Order: sequence, then structure tokens, then C-alpha cells
Amino acid sequence: MTELRRELGLFSAALLVVGGIIGSGIFFTPAETARALPTSGWVLAIWTVGGIVALAGALTYAELGAMLPEAGGGYVYVREAFGRLPAFLLGWMTLLMIASGAIAAVAMGFAGYLERFVPIDAVGGRIGVAAITIIALTITNYLGVKPGTVTANIFTLSKIAALSALIAIGLALSPGTPPLVAAAPVAPPLANGIAAAFVAVLFTIGGWQQTNMVAGEIRDPGRTLPKALAVGIGIVIAVYLGANIVYLKTLGRDGLAASTAVAADTAGRLIGPAGATAITVAAMLSIFGFVNVALLTNARVLYALGQDGAFLPSAGKVHPKFGSPHIALVMLGGWSLVLLVATRGTIGTLLSGVVFADWIFFGLGAASVFVLRRTRPELHRPYRVLGYPWLPAFFVLSAVVGIISAYVAALRMSLVGTAMLAVGVVLYKWRSAAIATNSSAR
Repeated sequence: MTELRRELGLFSAALLVVGGIIGSGIFFTPAETARALPTSGWVLAIWTVGGIVALAGALTYAELGAMLPEAGGGYVYVREAFGRLPAFLLGWMTLLMIASGAIAAVAMGFAGYLERFVPIDAVGGRIGVAAITIIALTITNYLGVKPGTVTANIFTLSKIAALSALIAIGLALSPGTPPLVAAAPVAPPLANGIAAAFVAVLFTIGGWQQTNMVAGEIRDPGRTLPKALAVGIGIVIAVYLGANIVYLKTLGRDGLAASTAVAADTAGRLIGPAGATAITVAAMLSIFGFVNVALLTNARVLYALGQDGAFLPSAGKVHPKFGSPHIALVMLGGWSLVLLVATRGTIGTLLSGVVFADWIFFGLGAASVFVLRRTRPELHRPYRVLGYPWLPAFFVLSAVVGIISAYVAALRMSLVGTAMLAVGVVLYKWRSAAIATNSSAR
């Protein structure tokens, strides 16, 4: 069996958009933007720009997903527009660090939150909990797309409810004058601060493209996918801007910059310790749900790679009973465990360095819309991106700015990511040469 089953409707697809974006970021990156920028106005401005970038990206990817409703999302668009090498590099980086590193790091974040409520030494501490989390969610998704999406839906609805409650309470109540912070961080020079803040925002808003990765399992994707992206992005923008307004109203710029748990500190100041505990639980559930979505969606990229025979063809197989890309899921979950153990869970810094790689492929995926309109005009396009060509061009330009910002904010880790890309090029060339040699020998 090689074909995935189309079992997802608008509700599940829209929640996958939300679940793929709202993970752990909104619970800590607002503090990073506040530390990088001098005033509350600048903080809200950078988050507003981030919302516009996300909307532009989602609308662009909506045309591509409706036109090419195949598993793999951006991998398929880059392959069709720019060729197999760039597409292979997208899949290579997804497996090597972008998805697997995020899964391992976020699973560690979940373990850190769980440790606040129950003792975890008996299962190996944080690393043990993170490993169990990855294994359990890999098995859940192995059993089919339905168990994976039901799990995703439950946790996504939980995080929307918790953040919406915090926003509503924050807007309704007046906490008084924001607390004084004895050692409020001083923002860096504005240009450097904007670069650092933009990287943090891009990390937090990325993820809408993950629903495109399961386009091969969405019913009537030409109509459903654009609607799901629009609904999902609308929810995310409202939640992100609302949360930042409440954070700043409650803590002020200085208090937000000094916070290590912004949502919990905000809830604690608004409604006391019980509120802080409740939002901590919500953060924990949100992080757990993100690990599930990352496994569910990114395994489809490896599946598409296997289907093309570009890398480990067995990854392109579908389980005959469960209809899941089971080998791709085991590969992704397994490599995430390898990274978790090899780094002892300390890979958060590395993740900031590969933001640039993620946004290279976001930008390439969006740029595909220009190439495919010229080279494949015959393709059926149930949806055409609004504001073409300006809106996709704005997104591609934003991706370029994001890549440059990543180098400015995390040069060493960006160079590590560049080296990973170079290794991928060498591997692709070697494999292509080996295939050509075998063909000649026959």
C-alpha cells in the first residue's frame, strides 16, 4: 500500500494549522522580544508584522496546497519549481534538525513543566520523560492519521481555551501599575534588537505550512485547505496579539523582559497563584500537543522523499492496516530520540541557529508560486492567492530578512546550519552518482 487515506475535514485541518503554530513559543518568546526592543510600542509592532507575514505565507501556501494536494507540502512545491536537489535539502534538514531537533527540544520543555507537578526521577528525569513522550506520540501516529489528529484536536482546543481565557481576563481586569523591576534589561542598539526580535517572532509564527504536509489526507483539498489556512491563521493572529497586549498591560515592557514564564507571571498577577498554576498546566498541554503535530506532519515530508526514491525509499511505504507512513514516523521519532540523548536535551540554542534554514525553505516554497504560474499554467488552481504578485513577494522578502536576521542574532549556529546544508549537497551528489553508475552497469 502506497496511498494515504483522505480522512481529514475542515475542522481538523484548521486545528492542525493552529496546533502547528501555537506550541511553546508564545509562552516565552514575548520576553525575548521585550528584551530586544526598547518600548511596548516596538514590541507590539514586531508582533503585528509577524502576523502579517504569517497571513501572507498562509495565503501563498493555500494556492500551492490547493493546486498540488500531495503529502509533503513544501517539499512537493520546491521539487516541482526548482528541482530535486533543493527539495532533497528541504527533506534532509527536516529530518536532520528542523523537525527532529524541535521535537526533542519541545519534549524536554514538556518534561520541565511536568516536573513542577510530579516527581520524575523514577523514569530518568527530564530526558526520560521527553523520550517517553516522543515514543508514545510516535506510536499514536503510527496507528493512523485519525488517532494523531484526534490527539492534536484535543490539545489544540485546550490551548486555545486557556490563552483565550487569559486574554479575556487580562483585558477585563486592571492589574494597576506594572511592577517595578530592579534590574530591567537594557535593550541593545535598535537595529540589532529588531533582528533578534524578528527571529524570535518568526520562530513563534512558523508552522502554518505543516497542514500542507498532510494535504494528501485532506478531503476535497482544493476547497478545504485554503479555508483551513485562513481560519487557522485568523485564530493565531488574534491569540498572539491579544496575549502580547495582556502581557504588556499587566507586566509592562520591563516586567515582560525580566520574566522567565510570561504567561504564568501574567496570570499570577491577575488572579493569583491558582491562575499561575492553571496557565502553567495549559503551557504544558500546549507543548505536548505541538510535539504530536510536529511528528504527524513532518513524517509526511520523509514519506514524500521516500516516494520519490530520493532518500531511503522504504520511508515511502504506507502501513497496510493503519494507513500511516509508519516507517517515516519511526525514522523521525527515532532520530529525535538520538538527538535528545546525544545532546542531553540541551539543543535549544542550536534550534535558534537553524531558524535560518527553516526560512530558506519557507521562502523557496512561497517563491514556487511564481515559477509554477509560468511553467505550469495548465494546473488546476481552485484558489489563487490574493494580491498576487505583491503578497507572495512580500512573504519571500520577509523570509530573506529572517535569514539575514538569524545570521545577525546567532552567527555561530547559523554557520552550523550552513554546514549541514553543505553535507546534504554532498550526500545528494554521491547518491545521484551511485544511482547513475548502477544504471550504467546494468
